[in-house]
Amino acid sequence: MIDLLVQEGLNPEQEAVLSARFVKLCQALELPDRQAKKYYQDLYNLYTDPTRHYHNLVHIFNLLNLLDEYKTKIERPLLFELAVWYHDAVYNAKAKDNELQSAILAEKCFGPYLDTARLSYVNALIMSTEGHFPRQKNQDTYLFLDFDLSILAAAPSIYNLYSEAIWQEYKIAYVKLLYKMGRKKVLKNFLAREKIYFSLDFFTKYEATARQNIRQELKGK
Repeated sequence: MIDLLVQEGLNPEQEAVLSARFVKLCQALELPDRQAKKYYQDLYNLYTDPTRHYHNLVHIFNLLNLLDEYKTKIERPLLFELAVWYHDAVYNAKAKDNELQSAILAEKCFGPYLDTARLSYVNALIMSTEGHFPRQKNQDTYLFLDFDLSILAAAPSIYNLYSEAIWQEYKIAYVKLLYKMGRKKVLKNFLAREKIYFSLDFFTKYEATARQNIRQELKGK
């Protein structure tokens, strides 16, 4: 099982770590500090919206910790991290194009500072989360998707918190019956896949746990 947090928000110390980390990332990508701080505040406002019960700063915190753990296996860690920050920046339970809008936001913010190749890399990672299939067949994309779905292999108690948090996000858009139908479809689609996790590391360590958690959730639907 993978060790992750699922909660409404971070404590002030954790938020300070994230703020400093984002500014440091922007400095490495040669953005002015004033611009970096503005972009962080914009992201902070998005991820701390009261409708965010799972797709919040805690989710970003978890993914950044995984990035640190697997950094030696990631070819372009700076751009990978940028994609982590922006992949759920736009999240509306009623919308069908959150991934696209998040990718557009990343390009709008960093277009003046990154060349086309680097922007395309970030775009491909973010857009791969639409349906959770890799847009490019490489280790970075596989790990990005696996990090994003790492919660599926958490301890059952954490997984249950995640499942409830997703419902809390969707309840503003769907009645419970319709939500359950949609959720069942999503979960069954994951089980029908040959692999939930694309990287060898995650498939070996966490595939069986993820499938067990999904089966347990389906039993309760």
